Amino acid sequence: MTQKQITKIFLSLSILLFASALTQKCYCTTGLCSDSIAVFIFGIFGLAYPLATWTWLANPLLLGAWIFIFRNPKISFFLSLSSTLIAASFILFDQIIDNENGQYKQIISYRAGYWLWLASNACLLLVNIF
Repeated sequence: MTQKQITKIFLSLSILLFASALTQKCYCTTGLCSDSIAVFIFGIFGLAYPLATWTWLANPLLLGAWIFIFRNPKISFFLSLSSTLIAASFILFDQIIDNENGQYKQIISYRAGYWLWLASNACLLLVNIF
């Protein structure tokens, strides 16, 4: 198998993991469990608040890494490294903004959507490393 074929397989796996993540719950707070698709769509609005919501920025970095994987592997590597580190950093936060009123809720668990999203990032990083 050639390097390009392996890259295509891992790219496809990364995209599949990401798409699968969007169908799952991503984390639970003391109030509710959030749907990944809603967090993905509306997460950009969380950038007005500090800390945990900024991990949403891993999404455009991952998209950029997908785009550059064949065009410029070095850029893809740095984008995928950044997106993976940012996505992984979400686990370091113990609370997140829960509504438009600016109320924070404690994060009590991480669900399949988060782990699939993280795996999508890590999968692309792995192919970029090799």
